[in-house]
Amino acid sequence: MASIVGVHGIWNIKYWTQASGDLATAQAAINRDWGRWLARGLDTQNMAIPAPSSLPVAYYADCLDRGVPQGDDPRHLPPFAQELFVQWVAELRNQRSPGGKAKESLPLGYSTWPVRQAADWLTRRFGKISCRVVMALVAELATYFDPAQAHRRRAARDRVAEALRMHRPRVLVAHSLGSVVAYEALSRDPGLRLELLVTMGSPLAMPRVVFDRLDPSPAYGRAAIPSGVPRWINIADIGDPVAVPPGRLRDFFDRVDDEITVRIGAFDPHTAKSYLACAQLAAVLAPYLYA
Repeated sequence: MASIVGVHGIWNIKYWTQASGDLATAQAAINRDWGRWLARGLDTQNMAIPAPSSLPVAYYADCLDRGVPQGDDPRHLPPFAQELFVQWVAELRNQRSPGGKAKESLPLGYSTWPVRQAADWLTRRFGKISCRVVMALVAELATYFDPAQAHRRRAARDRVAEALRMHRPRVLVAHSLGSVVAYEALSRDPGLRLELLVTMGSPLAMPRVVFDRLDPSPAYGRAAIPSGVPRWINIADIGDPVAVPPGRLRDFFDRVDDEITVRIGAFDPHTAKSYLACAQLAAVLAPYLYA
C-alpha cells in the first residue's frame, strides 16, 4: 500500500522507448523521477517528512503511442489533432483575454482559422515552448478521444484503475492529460476510493476540446465528481497553457474543494517536474506522508 500514487501527463513515451518496450523498466524509471521531484518540494517545508525515493505512477504512455513522431510544425499533425489545436488556441484566446473576449480581430472565423495562424498567435502570446506543449497535448488528446482508437482510451484508464487497486493510495496526484484519464477511470468504477484527488496543470475544464468529450458526458454544462473522491484540490500555474481556464474548475465540476494558483516557472509552466517540486503541493501532501 502506498500513501500517494501519481498519474503522468504528456511527453512520457520516452520512458517506454528508453526501456526498449519493457513496461516494468519504464515504470521503475518514471517512479524514481516522480519520487525525486516530489522530494525537492518536501524539502521546502522544513519538516521531518520521509520523502519517497520512488513514487508509484500509473504509466499509460505506451497505450496512446501510435508511433508518429511529433515535429515543431502543427501542419504536420493528423487532421483531428489539427482541429483540436485550432479549437484549443481559440478557447485559450478567449479565456486569457480581459472580460473573456479576445481583443485581436481575426480575418477568419475559428472554424476556418488556419492551424499555422493559430500557432503563430500562440507563439507570440506564450512562446515557442508553450506552442510545443499544446501541440504535444492535442496530439495525445486526438488519440485518446478518437472513436476509432477507443481501445487505447480504455487501456489507459485500465492502467490507472490497476494502479489504484494495487496500491490503494490515500492520495492520487494526476498531471496534465493524466487528470483526464484519472477522472474517467475513477468515474467508471465507484469501487476506486481515495481520500484526496490532486490535479496539476489540468485541462479538464477546457470547453469543446476536453470538457465536452468527457466520459461520462457532462449535463447542462456541469460534470459530476467521482463518488470515490471525497476531496479534490486543483493546482495550476498562472501561465500554464494547458491549465485552462485557470482557477475555474468549480465553474464546470460539482465540487472542487480548493483551487491553488502557483508560479512554478516562467519558462517551465507545465512540466510534472516543476509541479511536483512546488512548495504548495508539498504542503498539501505532507499530512499524508506521516502515515
